[in-house]
Amino acid sequence: MRGKIVYVLGFLPTYVLAEILELASRGLRIHVFLPDSESISSHWLEMVDTCGLPENVIVEKSIPVELFRCPIRKLLPSAARMCAPLFLRNPVRFIRNLMSALRMRSFRFFVVGSFLAGRMTEYPALFHSHFARTVAFSAMWAAKLLGRPFTVTTHAVDIFLPRRERLVKRLLERADGIFTISGFNEDYMYRRFGESLRGKVRMIHLGIDHDSLPERNPTGGVPLVICTASGLGEKKGVPVLLEACGILKTRGIRFRCRVIGADAGGFLLEKYRREVREAGLADVVEFTGAMKSGDVLREVASASVFVLPSMVSAAGDMDGIPVALMESMAMGIPTVSTRLSGIPELVDDGKNGLLVTPGDSEELADALERMLTDADFARVMGAAGAVKAGREFEVSGYVSGLLDHWSRLACRE
Repeated sequence: MRGKIVYVLGFLPTYVLAEILELASRGLRIHVFLPDSESISSHWLEMVDTCGLPENVIVEKSIPVELFRCPIRKLLPSAARMCAPLFLRNPVRFIRNLMSALRMRSFRFFVVGSFLAGRMTEYPALFHSHFARTVAFSAMWAAKLLGRPFTVTTHAVDIFLPRRERLVKRLLERADGIFTISGFNEDYMYRRFGESLRGKVRMIHLGIDHDSLPERNPTGGVPLVICTASGLGEKKGVPVLLEACGILKTRGIRFRCRVIGADAGGFLLEKYRREVREAGLADVVEFTGAMKSGDVLREVASASVFVLPSMVSAAGDMDGIPVALMESMAMGIPTVSTRLSGIPELVDDGKNGLLVTPGDSEELADALERMLTDADFARVMGAAGAVKAGREFEVSGYVSGLLDHWSRLACRE
């Protein structure tokens, strides 16, 4: 695979950055476009600055988010300015794609796609996005306007709770390649978005950079249970965990539980802190609030047990295969989660971790109690989890799968 790969992303999580750096280490040139929104600047770009980018990776925050929401009268002058050079370059291709965008009611995404295409000083090998959401639609149009392949990786909320289902279906149908992170996701997409996707979807388990993880360093004294529940959303199962903690305390089990994460407005965080106090759990349960990714990993490394009680939200959203589980298992931490979505593809119940029924606090308490009170069992689970994560959820293997499929697409050009 040669040439430049353009990533068009709504945000830059650590696992995608690891993917990009792995691609760069193999000699590829990567250009990353992010929204020009202040909401992502402080955290994600700080992470980029901290890791230090190689010369063959460019990250710029320039996708004009205002074009996604401004009134149509303000959009049209920008559209004319951004689209004119592409029309002059290839009128037939431009008009064909413009008509398709209008039929799909995707004109705004087409305009932003024109902006992205106009930024290209050379034709890239392909465009790629993570999550079949807003910016991915624009990446698709940029690729179509330049006659280049477009691929997308689907994860969880983008397919389980799509904002515009019909548009997501069109995006997937028009993509030249679709990657998804679990076999569960693959079957789900065929059922929800149609059998026409069969043969186009490729399941590759997401990978993390194991070498970047801190060494496990469990705290002495009272065993520590850690849960990372970014956003504290319903699908993370925090109320179920609190109920399980209450059960463990009633049983006289020695433990402390630390929940890491916060919602944007802090309302859920304060709600859960209040519930902890009212339930008499303040001596065993702590909500830390949001933390930087590096600090989160160091906290997780200190855990005796890691837990993520994932469940299906009332709206139908759920986790895919949470990266937090990959990280905890890769560090050799005994892990407890639920039989949901793609999680059983990572956690083999009773072999490298424990799985319980989503929403069942009694069963969750039983699993946590076993990990907390049976040191030999917990040690075996932790060691087996590290083997599984290292064998099937490593970033190098994931990237090799991407490159294999991308090379096939390049051969078709």
